Amino acid sequence: MGWRRLFMIIGHEIHKYREAIAAGISELVQIRSVQEAPEPGKPFGPGVDRALRHMLGLAESLGFETTNVDGYAGHAEYGQGGGLAAVLVHLDTVEEGEGWTYPPLGGIIEDGKIIGRGASDNKGPAVVALYALKTLKDMGIAGNRRLRLIFGTNEESGMKDLDYYFGKEPLPEMAFAPDAGYPIFNVEMGNMNVELSCEGRGEAAEGKPKLPLLSLKGGNTLTLIPKTCTALVSLANLDERQAEDVRRLVESHANMSAAYAPGKVLELKADNEPAEGGPTGSRNAIANMAAFLLLLDMDTGVNGFLRFLHEKLGAETNGLSLGIACSDSESGGLVVYLRTITYGPGGARALCNIRYPVSQNGERIFAAVSRIAQGYGIAAEQTRHLLPVYVPETHPVIVRLSRAYEIMTGEKAVMLRMGAGTYARKLRNNGVAFGAGLPGGVDTHVHQADEFIFIDDMMRHAEICLQGMYELLTDNNK
Repeated sequence: MGWRRLFMIIGHEIHKYREAIAAGISELVQIRSVQEAPEPGKPFGPGVDRALRHMLGLAESLGFETTNVDGYAGHAEYGQGGGLAAVLVHLDTVEEGEGWTYPPLGGIIEDGKIIGRGASDNKGPAVVALYALKTLKDMGIAGNRRLRLIFGTNEESGMKDLDYYFGKEPLPEMAFAPDAGYPIFNVEMGNMNVELSCEGRGEAAEGKPKLPLLSLKGGNTLTLIPKTCTALVSLANLDERQAEDVRRLVESHANMSAAYAPGKVLELKADNEPAEGGPTGSRNAIANMAAFLLLLDMDTGVNGFLRFLHEKLGAETNGLSLGIACSDSESGGLVVYLRTITYGPGGARALCNIRYPVSQNGERIFAAVSRIAQGYGIAAEQTRHLLPVYVPETHPVIVRLSRAYEIMTGEKAVMLRMGAGTYARKLRNNGVAFGAGLPGGVDTHVHQADEFIFIDDMMRHAEICLQGMYELLTDNNK
């Protein structure tokens, strides 16, 4: 007969570990865990491996049996029975980036918050989940199934860790990833990165003044919306009147600026523009640069590439001009983000991110984009494709987590959707994103400078997380 007991409200029990949780997050933040070149037994580099070993060591010190699956991921386990539930966290982070006013790896505790890369995403929730597991163990709640805390190491760079891990270990029947917000994200849209490339100079613009593009750079992989885009163009082939026309056109555009460099080189800079109600919140700086360079009506050497960006993407985010606009009731509408662009001696490259509804086929969407790009002499390549997630509200994991959330907050557990991705994508529609961000909470600068987490907010999450883990571990009479 399975383990049954009267329903318990236990979320508050984790507060005894408040100081240990804060110290644990600070320590973990001080380990740089950005993906690097692989080494033997360290598939994502030494930093990520150090973070994994650190957390497995901490789990062992708290009395748990642990497993390291060849450096790809690991887990700590508690409970008994043939069934398996899980909580999935990741220990890898994005790069530090620029603009910090605090040491990005300092793990400084100041004014009630912990500051550093990964404090919020996802090292803070990882430490909380471990101490929630410890609290269950302290209380002797053995449950009806085993509960694993799985430590991933490659969430930010493709989730290859879990592909390997679940090739060796069983998939859980129910699981959640505290890597988003509350209440429950039961929809994660399909998420595809498409690289667009044009080798060499591309098409010539016959009869137009020559304005060779020397370099072009905009956006980065840490943010969805490029704030700036810069270009170097040579004025060597222009007469004084033509050069003056370029200067005046720059001055007439509020989102453009220019500075002269030695050798008759002009450095152009495009900024984004606020756009009321747009899914991206702004007109894209890359799109603004492409539109401006085409407006000059000169031969940049990559006019075909620029025309594609301007005509098929531009400030448009619904994919209409690409022929891929679609929507459904679960997900809402498809969204396209033009994220990065580069141009140099090897040609031009741009990266688009497409987030599509759960009812749609990603391969068909890619085929449509590729077909249109080819008409402009541009090659398209998928560099990442995460399949969509949809977990119905009747699924046991949602029933249990909804109960935990409602008991601990007094609020209704409504279902939410996201375009980004969590480890729930690897759970074959048996898991969701649940926490750690609180509704109406502050921006913790995830993937930005001065990332942080308020300790009070983290402990509020800890209460809900513990109650949710109790729900996954047990079958009760509620």
